Amino acid sequence: MSVGIETVLAWSILIVVLALIASGKVRMDLVALSGLLILGLTGTAPPEVIFSGFGHPALATIISVFLVSQGIVESGLLRGLGQAVARRLKSLRGQTLSIAAVGSILSAFMNNVGAVGLLLPTAVRMARRYGSDPGSFGLPLAMASILGGTATLVGSAPNIIIASYMFSTTGQSFKMFDYAPHGLSMLGIAFAFWYFCKSCGIDPGANGDQRAENQSKLQKPPDQNSKTGRKEEKSRVDDSAENDTPAERQEEDLEEKYIFSPFATREKLVVLAILLAAVLTVSFGLLHPAFGFGAAALLLIISGVLKPSVAYKSIDLKIVFFLGSMLGIGRTLEYSGALEMLSSALAGFTEGFDPFWLVLILILVASILSNAINNSAAAVFMAPLAVGIAAESSLGTAAALMAAAAGSNLTLLIPTHQAALMVMSRAPFSISSFMRFGLVLSMLCILAAAVVITALWQ
Repeated sequence: MSVGIETVLAWSILIVVLALIASGKVRMDLVALSGLLILGLTGTAPPEVIFSGFGHPALATIISVFLVSQGIVESGLLRGLGQAVARRLKSLRGQTLSIAAVGSILSAFMNNVGAVGLLLPTAVRMARRYGSDPGSFGLPLAMASILGGTATLVGSAPNIIIASYMFSTTGQSFKMFDYAPHGLSMLGIAFAFWYFCKSCGIDPGANGDQRAENQSKLQKPPDQNSKTGRKEEKSRVDDSAENDTPAERQEEDLEEKYIFSPFATREKLVVLAILLAAVLTVSFGLLHPAFGFGAAALLLIISGVLKPSVAYKSIDLKIVFFLGSMLGIGRTLEYSGALEMLSSALAGFTEGFDPFWLVLILILVASILSNAINNSAAAVFMAPLAVGIAAESSLGTAAALMAAAAGSNLTLLIPTHQAALMVMSRAPFSISSFMRFGLVLSMLCILAAAVVITALWQ
């Protein structure tokens, strides 16, 4: 197929935008919005395509979850969870991995953005209490929530999209736990990798000079069974609280008085009931996440748990503009024929390949697309591409689609996933660290998923 100027321009702008985001020297929302406007000013696509990202359901979902997360903070639903973990696990490594494990479990059975919304306030309080950079907790939580969603049908939008395409193509659909073998293999590798890094004193989530300080804490946590250790721990917590706002200090004081229980107050009961209703309706496909969590946010405001003034302040506009702009760039790639060009090139390149390598390539390409545009959009694009490649090779349709699902969920190269963006709003981590860490982890996950999918589905 001929390559038009619009196609070349769309790919060029996307590459420049991603390079600037990776550098970390310019605000990511300004970079993405600038790239989007340049595409519009050069006539690459009409305005309704350029700005379609700001009307995308993913944007409505993340705004709704911002509100629901703030409602959790206001009600104190999970207040005490962090202390319950800290009483049993004294090291930073144990605490960060434990909160990540909870996030991965929740993400397997609910929207991963919702899972992050539930745990993010707790993660921030745990980091403050330990005296650690919030990113030390934020980065594992973000990645674990993303990977946790790969294990079940309802855990992520790409899994649902691929299962629907499987049914339309073959008349059979993937079941609830068909994704579990490769999903759990990727999640297991992630936790093993994190454990290894943290045991070696590597904390990729920490920002700047805090990293060196956190490394020393990882290597020699205070002995809380001794008087000296308890004094060191108290001093560290007191020092970390010096810069807290009055609201944050009040929240810490209240947490000290609570034993973790979601049924302690009326507000907790109201929030728990609303959350369960939202999670169940979204998980079983009764409502789109934007509707489910949007209704939950509205009910929290109506019930008085979340004040409107607090609700507006809880929305991070930087994240909103960034995600809306990236979704618009992805839609422009599709409109300009840039994605169609990639499909044709890939089909020709893989002719005659062994099934394992086909699965590996499909996962790799889907992962790159998922990071560059959007995981749902990547799944929509990869589904027909995977079936087409399977039809022209010895690769089975089920294996090809499962590979597309696995790759579409691996949004670990740059923090464009809604869950990662949400974590960055309250527990920021270094973008360059996320990319370096995510690159190694992605390669390990791609290899593991390829082996499992080829063994089970080919």
